[in-house]
Amino acid sequence: MVRENLVVMEVVTTKFGKKKHFQISKPLGVFLLFLFLGCLIATGLLAHNLTSCPGGVAQTEKLSGALTENGASQTTQNVLVDEIPTTTTNSPTTTEAEAKADTNVRLPRSVVPHSYKLRLIPFLQEGNFTFHGEVRILVNVTIPTNNITLHADDLFIHSVSVTDVGGNTVSIRDVRGVKQKQFLVIDLDEEVAAGNQYYVYITFKGVLNDLLQGFYRSSYQENNQTRWMAATQFQSTDARRCFPCFDEPGLKARFQISLARPKDMTSISNMRKINSIPAPPNLPDYEWDNYEESLPMSTYLIAFVVSDFQCITNGKISIWARRSALNQAHYGLEIAPTILEYYEKFFGIEYPLPKLDMVAIPDFSGGAMENWGLITYREPVLLYEKGVSSRSSLQRIAHVVAHELAHQWFGNLVTPTWWTDLWLNEGFATYVEFLGAYAVEPKWKDPDLFLVNELHGAFGLDALSTSHPISIKVNNPDEINDIFDRISYSKGASIIRMMQHFLSAEVFHKGLNNYLNNSKYSNAEQDDLWQAFTVVSHQSKVLDPDVSVKEIMDTWTLQTGYPVVTAVSIPEGDSLTLTQERFFLDKEKKADDSSWWIPLTYTDSRHNFRTTWMRKEPEITLSNVVLGEGDWFLLNVNQTGYYRVNYDTRNWHRIINQLRKDFEVFDLKNRAQFLDDALNLAFSGYISYDIALNVTLYLTKEREFVPWNTGLDNLDYLYDMFVRTAHFDKYKAYVLHLIQDFYEELGFKEWAEDEPLTVLSRMDIVGKACLLGLRDCIIKAVQLFQNWKNTANPDRDNDISPDLREIVYCTAISDGGQEEWDFAWQRYLTTNVANEKEILLTALGCSKETWILSRYLEWAVTEHAGIRKHDSARVFASVSENPVGQDLAYRFLKTNWNRIRTYLGPSSMSLVSIVRTSTAHFNTEEEVNDFKSFFSRKYDEFGVALRTAQQSIEQGQANVKWMKTYFTTIVNWLENVRR
Repeated sequence: MVRENLVVMEVVTTKFGKKKHFQISKPLGVFLLFLFLGCLIATGLLAHNLTSCPGGVAQTEKLSGALTENGASQTTQNVLVDEIPTTTTNSPTTTEAEAKADTNVRLPRSVVPHSYKLRLIPFLQEGNFTFHGEVRILVNVTIPTNNITLHADDLFIHSVSVTDVGGNTVSIRDVRGVKQKQFLVIDLDEEVAAGNQYYVYITFKGVLNDLLQGFYRSSYQENNQTRWMAATQFQSTDARRCFPCFDEPGLKARFQISLARPKDMTSISNMRKINSIPAPPNLPDYEWDNYEESLPMSTYLIAFVVSDFQCITNGKISIWARRSALNQAHYGLEIAPTILEYYEKFFGIEYPLPKLDMVAIPDFSGGAMENWGLITYREPVLLYEKGVSSRSSLQRIAHVVAHELAHQWFGNLVTPTWWTDLWLNEGFATYVEFLGAYAVEPKWKDPDLFLVNELHGAFGLDALSTSHPISIKVNNPDEINDIFDRISYSKGASIIRMMQHFLSAEVFHKGLNNYLNNSKYSNAEQDDLWQAFTVVSHQSKVLDPDVSVKEIMDTWTLQTGYPVVTAVSIPEGDSLTLTQERFFLDKEKKADDSSWWIPLTYTDSRHNFRTTWMRKEPEITLSNVVLGEGDWFLLNVNQTGYYRVNYDTRNWHRIINQLRKDFEVFDLKNRAQFLDDALNLAFSGYISYDIALNVTLYLTKEREFVPWNTGLDNLDYLYDMFVRTAHFDKYKAYVLHLIQDFYEELGFKEWAEDEPLTVLSRMDIVGKACLLGLRDCIIKAVQLFQNWKNTANPDRDNDISPDLREIVYCTAISDGGQEEWDFAWQRYLTTNVANEKEILLTALGCSKETWILSRYLEWAVTEHAGIRKHDSARVFASVSENPVGQDLAYRFLKTNWNRIRTYLGPSSMSLVSIVRTSTAHFNTEEEVNDFKSFFSRKYDEFGVALRTAQQSIEQGQANVKWMKTYFTTIVNWLENVRR
C-alpha cells in the first residue's frame, strides 16, 4: 500500500452481553429464520422504492440456500441475536480490569478458516448507505475447543449457526463480543473435536461508511449528477468491518464472492466473474455477480467495487475509472504490462491470476492498495492528462504502479505471518518499484533518485530516539497502522538495497526466487528470507561459511536507528581508524550500546577501492592506506550502505577543496552524501557548522538534480529555523546566491529536449527562487497567472507549463489577495483532472491572508465544503508550510481536536499526517511545551498518531536546542561568507 460523517443506520442501544439461554424447537427455529429473511427482503424492497440506484434482497434462497450445500439449510438452527452491534461493550463475563490486562489480540489457532463463501448487497442511495450480507466459512478444528473466535467490527450480527459438514447442527450457547479485541466469540454447548470441519454461517449488516475504511461509499459528479459507488480498503485490519472473518494475514483461505448490484452498474472483485444472474421479478433492476474462487489469500487483500465506471483493457490488464476520466488512463495501461513482464522475469514466477484490474477511486485513504487482482488507487496516482498533468506525475504514476505490482508477489503470493514483518511487504515493494519504474523509463535515472526519495528521508526519522525497529511487535490495530511509516517503507527499502550490494545482484535474485517459490500461497517471516539468502550466499561463497545473513541483517531489523562510522587517518601513517556508534539527532543521547554488521566500501583520490566488514566491532583499523599531501578518501561508495560517515577535520577540508576544484571527480550520489551527512552531522554536534556549510559552497557549479535536491532539502531546515527571525535576510541572500546562475540557465521556459531530471531541477530551483522573493521570478509567475486568469475560458485555456503550475499558482496567490484565491478555488472545483486538483489545493495554502487560511482549514474538515476527506491532510500540510499559517494550523488542530477526529475517524492515517505537519516547525520552548501539555491531556485520544506526536515533541526539543546552540554561529557564517 503506498499511506464521513458516519451515517448512523440506527440508534445503538443494545448492549453486547450474554443472552439468556433458551431452547426452541426445529419448526420454530425454521419459522424464525424465514421470518428474519422476510424482514430482510422487506428492507430491500423499501430501499428499492426509495432510490434510483436500487439495492435489496430478492428471495429467501438468495441469503440462505444460496450458500448451503446438500440441503444443509433445512437442518440448520440459527441463533438470532437481535441485531447486536459489534462495537458496544464487552461481555459482562469480561471485567474491565481483565480486558485491560489481556493485551493479546491474536486469534486462537484452535479453529482456522479453510474457505469462505461471501454474499453482499450494498445499498447506494441517500439516507440508506448500508449493506447486508452473509458469510459461510468452512473451518478446520486443530485443537479441541468449545468456542469459535473470529473478528467483527462495526457490524450488526443478525444470526449465527454452526453445522458439521454433514449438515448436523452444533448447539450454540452464546454469541458475544470482546470490544477491545474486535472479537466475535461463538460459545458452543459441546466441544468440537480436532481434525473435523464445520460450517459457520452468519448473517449481518453494516454501514457503507464515509471514513474510507472497510466497505465504504464514495461519490463524484457526472453530468451534473451525484454518482455513488462502493469500494473497499481492508489493510490492515478492516476486512472485519465488512464481514465476520479471521482477519489476520497468517490465516489464508480461499474466497468465493457474490455481489448484488443494480443493472446499470458493474461490480469487480479479485477474481474473474463467472456469471450474472438476474434478481427475482420483485427486484427487476438488480443482478447478482458471481466470481471464481480465489487462490489462498489473506483477508486484507480481498476487494470489490460496485460502480458505474468504465474500463479500457490491454491483454489481461484493465483500468477502470469515471467515464469522464477514462481518457486519462492510457499511460497507466501502457506501462503496467511492461512492469508486470519485468517482474515475472525478476521474481522468476509468472503472475498467478488470470486477470488484473486497476481502479481509480475518487475517495481513497492511501495512495494505492495492492489487493490481489484488483488494485485500487487514488485518482492522481493512476490518471494522467497530457497538457494538464505535470511530467513529474508520469514518474509518480510509474512508481506507484510498480510498487503495487511488486506486491502481487511480495505480500500477496507470499504474505508475512503477522504485521511484525510488515516491512517485508513494504520495504521490498518500495525498493523494487525503483527497478520496475526504471524498466519503463531509464531516463528518470531511478537508481540515483533512490537516495533523495527514500534513503535520506529514512535517515531523518530514524535518528530520533522515538523511532522504532523495522521488525517490531505490534498488537492492536492502532499500533499496526502506526508502523506504516518511513521506517517500514524507506528504511526497509534501504537495507534491502544495501543487502543486494553486499550479496551481489546474482545471489540476491536467486535467493529471492527461492524464498518466493518455497513460500508461495503461504506465509513467511523474515528469518525464512534470511535462510534463503544464506543458502545461496554459502553456495556462491559470497559469505564465509560461519556467517549467516540472519546474523548480519538482524542488526538492521531488530535494532532502532543506524550507525555513524567515523574515519580518522593517522598523520604520516598508513592506516585509518574506523569507529561506529548509533547516530542520534542529539549527539548527547549516546547511552546506547547498539552495534551493527556494516558493509564498508572505501575509495580515495588515487582510485583505490576496497571492501570490508565491521562485524559489530566498536573499532577496526584499515591498513595499507596511502594518503599523500592533499589526498582525500571516502567511505560508503555511492552511499549503498545505510549509515552516515564522519571524517577527521583534515579529510573534510580536503573533500571541500576537491568539490570546489573539480566536484565531478565524485559520483553524484557521493556528492549528495557529503551534503546530507555533513549538514546532519553538524545539526547533531558531530562536526562544526563551518565545515558543513562550506560543503554547500560548491553548489554554485552543480547542475545535477540529486545533489541539488539534497542540498536544498537540508537548507530548508535552516529556512524553517530562520524564517520567523530578524536574520532571515542573511539566509535568503546566501541561498539566492547559490541558485542564481542555475536559475538563469533553467528559467521558466521548457524545451522538448529537456531531460526528465532537468524538469525536476527547474521545479526545485525556480520554486526556491520565488519562495525567497527573487523579483524576476515573482514578476514572471504573477504575469503568467494573470494571463491565465484573464482568458475567456480559464478552465479550458491554460498556457502555464504543467510542471511549473504549483510554483506559479502559489506565488501569485501569495502575492495577491482574495481575488486570486477565489479564482484558484473555482478552478479547483471545476477541473476534472485529479493531479491539477492536488496542485491547486497545495497552492491555495500559500495565501498571506490569515482569515483566508483560517477559512481554508475550516473547509478542510467540513462536510460538503468541496474538499475530499483524503485531501484534508494536504490542506493542513500546505497551510503549515506557509510561515503565515504555521501557528494557525497548530491552533486549529488544538481547538478542533474532537471535531477533526470525528470527521476523519480516530484511526485515520490523515490524522497522523495532520499532527505531523501542524507541529513540524516548532523551535521555541513555548511551542513545544504547549504541545506537550496538549498531548498529555489528550494522550488516550491520539491512537494511531501517538508515536507521531512523540516524534514531533522530540524534534521540537531538538529544534529549540539547535536555536540556542547554533543559530548565532550560522548567522556569523552567513555574514562572513559573502564578504
